[in-house]
This record gives sequence, structure tokens and C-alpha cells, in this order.
Amino acid sequence: MNPRMRQYTKELGGALAIYAALLVASIYLTQALHPGGLARYAIVLTPVLGIVGCVWAIIRHLRRLDEMQRRIQLEALAFSFAGSALGSLAWGFAESAGAPHLPTFLIWPIMAALWVVGGFIAHRRYR
Repeated sequence: MNPRMRQYTKELGGALAIYAALLVASIYLTQALHPGGLARYAIVLTPVLGIVGCVWAIIRHLRRLDEMQRRIQLEALAFSFAGSALGSLAWGFAESAGAPHLPTFLIWPIMAALWVVGGFIAHRRYR
């Protein structure tokens, strides 16, 4: 593994560990304390801090890439963005026709999966 990828793995892994710890703590505190009002929102939203760390790690990684790798990632992200937008709009219209409601928690995994697919397509294109 090259040094850039190793640094990215450490940064992203650390952010994901913080997210996981905050998520477990948030769930525990919500169930144990049964807070109400603003305190409940503050506790439930705490894991977002870990996600901010993930975003920071991803942006730092993208800035370390060379021009070709950036182009591949840009195409992968564009594929992910377009696919997620198309899918969420289509599903929203389908919900108005009676399709089951999908939780917003599914948006990120769908975007991530499309990012991987888009990266594979873009990588093959430039090979």
C-alpha cells in the first residue's frame, strides 16, 4: 500500500471508529436517559461528528491524488450523484403511487455503492 493510501486508511478508519463509538454512546444514552427536547436531538445527532471526520478524510484523500486519479474519482462521483438523484426522484414518485417508504438512512449506502460502480467503470475506461 502506498503512503498516500495508508494515510487515507488511517484517517478514514479513525473517523469511522469515532462514528461507531459515538453511535453506540448515542443509542445507549437515548435508551438509558430518555431525554426530551433539545437534549434528545443533541444526543441523537452526536454521531454526525464522526461523519464530518469521514468527509474530511475523503476530501484530503482526493486532494492528494494525481490528475488521472482525480479524473477517475470525479467521474465516479458524478455517476454516483446522477444515479442517486435519478433513483431517489423515481422512488419518490413511486411512493406517491403506493410504493413503500424507504428510510433516508439508505441514501448513503446507495451513493457509496454507485461510487464504487462508477469508479470501476471510469477506471476501465482509462486503462
